[in-house]
Amino acid sequence: MRIRQLSLERFGHFTDRSFDFGSGGARADFHIIYGANEAGKTTTMEAALRLFYGFPLREDYAFKHARSNLQVSATLEIGGTLRRFTRLPKRAGSLVDEAGTALPETALSAHLAGLSQDDYRRLLCLDDETIERGGEEIATAQGDIGRLLFSAAAGVADLSGVLDGVRDQADALWKRRSRSTRMAELKRDLAEVERQIKERDVTASAWKALKKDLIKAQEAEQGARAARNALNSDRARIEGQKRALPLMAEIAALHDAIAPWSDYPAQLDFDPERLIVLRSDRGIAAQTVDRLTDALTALAEQRDRLPVEPALDALATALDDLEDLSARDRGAHLDLERRQDDQRSSEAAMIAAVRDLGVASAGVDPRSLVLPAGAITALEGARDALRAAMAQAEAEARETDDLQDRARAAAEAVEDGPAQPQDAPRIADILLRFDAEDLAPRHAAALQAIDAARAKADRALAGLAQGPFRLDHLPEHPPSRVQATEWAEGHDALQSELRTATTRRDDHRADRAARHAQAEALIRGAHLVSDDEAEALRAARDALWAAHLAALDPPTAAVFHEALRRHDAATDARLGRASDLGQLRQIQQAAAEAEAHVAQADEKITALQARIARIEEAVGQAARQVGFPEALSPPDWLAWVVRHDQARDDALTLREAREVNRSVLERGDALRAELAARLPFDPVDLASTLAAARAVADKDRRQAEAQAKADEALRQIQRELARRRKRLAGARDAEGLARAAWQQLVAAHLGDLVSPDILMGTLEPLRVLREHEAARAAAEQRVTAMQADQARFAQEVAALARTHALEVQPTAAQTFAALKTLADQARRARDAARKLSEDIEAASAERARNQDRLRQIDQEVAAIAAVFPDAAGLTDIDGLRQIAARAQQVIADRATLALRQRSLLLELGAPDIATAREHLAERSVADVEAALEGNRSDLDHAEDRLTGAIRDRTTAEHALSQVKGDGEIAALVERRATLELQLEEAALQHLELSLGHSLASDAIRRYRDSHRSGMMTATEQCFATLTQGAYPSLTTQIEKDAEILLAVDRTGASKRAAEMSKGTRFQLYLALRAAAHEQLVAQGTTLPFFCDDIFETFDEDRTSAACRVMEAIGGRGQAIYLTHHRHVVDIAMRVCRVRPVLHEL
Repeated sequence: MRIRQLSLERFGHFTDRSFDFGSGGARADFHIIYGANEAGKTTTMEAALRLFYGFPLREDYAFKHARSNLQVSATLEIGGTLRRFTRLPKRAGSLVDEAGTALPETALSAHLAGLSQDDYRRLLCLDDETIERGGEEIATAQGDIGRLLFSAAAGVADLSGVLDGVRDQADALWKRRSRSTRMAELKRDLAEVERQIKERDVTASAWKALKKDLIKAQEAEQGARAARNALNSDRARIEGQKRALPLMAEIAALHDAIAPWSDYPAQLDFDPERLIVLRSDRGIAAQTVDRLTDALTALAEQRDRLPVEPALDALATALDDLEDLSARDRGAHLDLERRQDDQRSSEAAMIAAVRDLGVASAGVDPRSLVLPAGAITALEGARDALRAAMAQAEAEARETDDLQDRARAAAEAVEDGPAQPQDAPRIADILLRFDAEDLAPRHAAALQAIDAARAKADRALAGLAQGPFRLDHLPEHPPSRVQATEWAEGHDALQSELRTATTRRDDHRADRAARHAQAEALIRGAHLVSDDEAEALRAARDALWAAHLAALDPPTAAVFHEALRRHDAATDARLGRASDLGQLRQIQQAAAEAEAHVAQADEKITALQARIARIEEAVGQAARQVGFPEALSPPDWLAWVVRHDQARDDALTLREAREVNRSVLERGDALRAELAARLPFDPVDLASTLAAARAVADKDRRQAEAQAKADEALRQIQRELARRRKRLAGARDAEGLARAAWQQLVAAHLGDLVSPDILMGTLEPLRVLREHEAARAAAEQRVTAMQADQARFAQEVAALARTHALEVQPTAAQTFAALKTLADQARRARDAARKLSEDIEAASAERARNQDRLRQIDQEVAAIAAVFPDAAGLTDIDGLRQIAARAQQVIADRATLALRQRSLLLELGAPDIATAREHLAERSVADVEAALEGNRSDLDHAEDRLTGAIRDRTTAEHALSQVKGDGEIAALVERRATLELQLEEAALQHLELSLGHSLASDAIRRYRDSHRSGMMTATEQCFATLTQGAYPSLTTQIEKDAEILLAVDRTGASKRAAEMSKGTRFQLYLALRAAAHEQLVAQGTTLPFFCDDIFETFDEDRTSAACRVMEAIGGRGQAIYLTHHRHVVDIAMRVCRVRPVLHEL
């Protein structure tokens, strides 16, 4: 299989990108995909893998297009047929054909030789990481030839690491004379557990004695503890009486203190501290009411004294209306003189501008020379046109002079040119007559096509070999492919039918045996009487009855009676087991059916075997007719016939290629013969002949072209010179017209007052004159307006002063200021009166609030006094505070009395106070102290006895605990069993790893022995090519149980693979992979081979050799190299026998 066209519709950063790899043919199928870094080379390789195996769930190349939109397509050549596939990112139906119809995965995977995606990457995709790991594998394998060959063929770059890891795992489990392995540790743990079991195990009699001692010690401890507890109870009772005596005295004192105030409430519903707040708030409120009353009187008197005149309110409004005129009056006083100066300055500047124009100022009004902006612009345009015309005429004159110099130089060059050679046209005519540019590639393509067809025909003929059988030419009577297909398909169908029939016969035999076994088991288990047995009993009964009828004597009657009894018993048994009997009959019936099926299957198998034998005999006869010494199976015969048809087609292709290209070859020979007669040497082939002829023709052509160029240059210069002279005359005419227009325009605007020559230098005086005229007019207008504003302002101010009886001041501004002062005084008086009225209202509201607060405080004090006796006399807050404090003390004493009573009852354990008094009636502190002293002595003796009992009980418990009745021995036994199982598991795991390592090593050795000759030869040739002959041969050396690979250099010195440089190891790994690819192709697997920039560590010479290796891989299949190095492309184009196809990104 090869890729004809690969299309990345939406993948990675590509959109609708396509790679056309062509039809392959007989030439080396070697392609180079070149592009800069990040251009998408690796993306292209990954796209091909996505086509073959589908998109993963987590797609790394879905960064531009969403994963659901990705699409990769390709046209593949499969067995000489073109098929179009498209891969979509779907879970089902991801592979479709060109019509969009979903295809099964087998439509593509069937042509991938059973390789998974990982297998394809390892075997047919080389990148810098893979070749790096391959070089490390060469060093790690220590030159083991078996490992190297197997690693290269399987695409496993870290085979040594895997095998060494397995060996390390096995050694970690067990190794001879090692004490740190897993099994050694388990053995030590097992020995320690067995020692502990031996030390801690105890007999049953010793355990019973220890148990009895413990019971005695526990009983003695309980007796001592009961005596000690009784003494503690007595001590607690006596100490309670000692504490109760002071409590009884305190209770009596509290009763006496509470008695005079029994009518006070049990609790206060207010906070006594509230009275302090009320007292403070009442004083503050009263003081505030007095203060505000005095303030209100003073504020009213102050408001009445203010001079408020309503007539002056209109003055303020009138003054506000004159504020703008006042501002302009002030501005006029400040700016009028400056504006008059500006007017005079502009008039002086205009007079100076008139002098700059060359006009005498006397008798000339400067304003008469002021021109509109459009007139100045027109003058400037006419002046610029005149200047441009003058410059153009000058430039044309210079160009005309230069062309005259160049015309003289060109004429001299034409006179000095070489003579035209006489024989050059003859060679050029020959090349043109034979159309050499078209004939050369066609001639080369014809030779290549014939060579390729010959090589393909030879390979196809060699492919017809079968074991020792070889063919030198195709058979004269070729076998029929149709017949071979019918035989193979018929044979496969019959074989499949035979297997099915055999399986069914075996199933029927098994069913028959099972039915017989079921019947026998049912008869034995249920004691059934079968139909045969019942029939036999009935026949015996009838025969004995006939004998009895004939004899009618007691012996025959007895015998008949016994037969009748047996028959009746069997009948009863069959009636009682009717369901089992029915089941038995069904089983027997099924067994009969199975027997019939077996017979039918045997007949069918015999017939199928006969038909298969007839087909095999026909195939053997056809093979013998061709010359095969031994018969072939129908599938093998079909495969041979297909190869024969291909070989026949290849032979026909060779004949067609020779016939089609005969005319091209003949024309090439004729061209070479005719050119050879006119060349100084005899060329060997058409390519060298054409190269020499083209060199001669090119040299003569260049000379002729140079002479023609010189003649043409002279003619062009002469034509240009004539054109330049016409342009020079036109430029001078244009200059005259522009000068006349300029002078007429100056006269039209300025008459004869100003000379055109002065304005030719500059128009700035006209612009200055116009600007200063504008400034003068503006200043004059501003002065007139200021004077009008001053007169109007003075008139308005004087009218207001007369209205309000105010004396007019020397200036209008001073009169306005006096009026302003009068209006401000009236406004301030009015504002003060309004402020005083607001203060009076606020003070009145504040006094009313404080008066309300006084009434609230008096009401709250009366409510508090109501809870005490004689509430009517409690109107003073200070007196009420004293009574509240006394009530608090009474309440506290009542609480203390209740607490002391509860404590007394608890200490004595009495139900009430009367009982407690009875307990303490005859007791004094001295009596209680004496009782405590006696109890203390008895308690010390009891504690000593209890301590001894506890010590005895603890000793007995410790002795018994050593027996480990808690299951410690059982735990140790369980631990021993666990360790034994772990030892067994470790031993089995070590055995599995060791055997696996040995089997893998044996498999590698067998692979080495079976593939060493072919792969070693291919690797040696490829490695010699890659190293430019530095290592012309490879050899092996036996070392211990391995065979070591050695490389032999030009001097005959051998070197281990691990001793080579890093780059050389990379080249050795590439040689191994190339040999593995050759072996893969020889086995019938031809798939595209990808290399992603693996030549980075190679120098230029070895890169050249590597390119030729890739060309050789392309000769066996399809080779695609991806790179971003331009020099690799150049080297490949130079060194390959057939230039690789370049695809640029």
